Amino acid sequence: MTKEVAQIWSIGWENQTSHLYNWKGKKRKEESMYVFQYTISGMGAIEIGEKDHKLTAGKAFLIDISEEYRYYLPQNSEHWEFIFITLYGETVKKCWHSFTENNQSIIQLASDSKPIQHLLHIYQLANETNIKNAYQASSLAYAFIMELYQYKKNMGAIQLPESILNATLFAQNYYNRPIGPDDMAEAAALSRFHFTRLFKRVLGITPIQYLTNIRIVKGAELLYQTKYSIEDISVQVGFANANYFTKVFRKATGMTPGEFRKKNIRPSEDILL
Repeated sequence: MTKEVAQIWSIGWENQTSHLYNWKGKKRKEESMYVFQYTISGMGAIEIGEKDHKLTAGKAFLIDISEEYRYYLPQNSEHWEFIFITLYGETVKKCWHSFTENNQSIIQLASDSKPIQHLLHIYQLANETNIKNAYQASSLAYAFIMELYQYKKNMGAIQLPESILNATLFAQNYYNRPIGPDDMAEAAALSRFHFTRLFKRVLGITPIQYLTNIRIVKGAELLYQTKYSIEDISVQVGFANANYFTKVFRKATGMTPGEFRKKNIRPSEDILL
């Protein structure tokens, strides 16, 4: 089995509500297989060695299923919604080693990060029975692993404090909701004052600027990719109404949403002034 470069064994999406949900390592019969599991909403937990890790939205793990671990729905959580993929192959094994060698089995990714977007793409193909053969499945598995490698490389270069990383992840996952700096500070488990100072020192902008930039870029993507009205887009990216969205968008990009759509500009962070 491990002679494969990378291959998919299974993929799925679950929303666990029973506290009987409890998977343990070393009790499974499979060998040389690896599970990547990403939390969509709610909270789960995984015990690796003697340490418990909370798995809130945006957090994932990559484990060898033959190792010692336990992941479960904790008593203080009402549900745990997640997407998972089980993989095998030499490239998958090497990726797992690259994360575990630095105790990085727990990974934090935004819902729009490339690894997660690719994972969702694989899930959609599988759900629609559009993975036609083992060659296509292997190609998809390999591409997913390469996205994880790239993520690890970028993660190592940034080295954000965990509190700030948690806040940015929270903003990336919930920008479409009525959240603000207070909520980001809570996600960072810091006081608003200390959080704001630390955030600006680390990233060079304030928390509200960071959140606004995410919303503007997401709004630009919808303007480019869809025919939704500006009013609809403003709500989908977390603004109260189209007038406020237009005002903030113009200040950030130098043009109104309508002008941006008319110019058919491919969105990226470069659109921000």
